[in-house]
Amino acid sequence: MENPKNIGEILRVLRIAYDLSITDLSEKIRISKSYITEVEKGKKNPSYKILEKYQEGLNIPKDAFDYMLKRNSKRSISYQKMLLNMLKDVVLFKEMHCGIKKEEKRKNRKIL
Repeated sequence: MENPKNIGEILRVLRIAYDLSITDLSEKIRISKSYITEVEKGKKNPSYKILEKYQEGLNIPKDAFDYMLKRNSKRSISYQKMLLNMLKDVVLFKEMHCGIKKEEKRKNRKIL
C-alpha cells in the first residue's frame, strides 16, 4: 500500500488518540523524537518498517491500522473529523480487544 499524502497528520492524530506524547512514542518504538516530528510534519515519508513500528507501538492489529490509514487518507478531511474518526476507531478496537480477552478468560474458567 502506498503511503497517503497526509500520512504524517494521520500518524500524529493516531498518537494523540492513544494519548501518547512524542517522547512516550519515541521510547516505546525506539525511533528518535526528531524523526517522529519530521514524519508527523510531513517532512519525511515513513518506510514500511516505521509504519510497522507505529502499529506495534500503539498495539493496533495490522488490518485495523491499515483500515485507519486508508479511511483517513482523503485530503479533504479536516483535522477535527480525522481525530473524531480515530477516536471512534480506537474505542471500537479497544472494546473488541477487551471483549475477546474477556471471552477467553470465561472459556479458560470453564475448562478449569
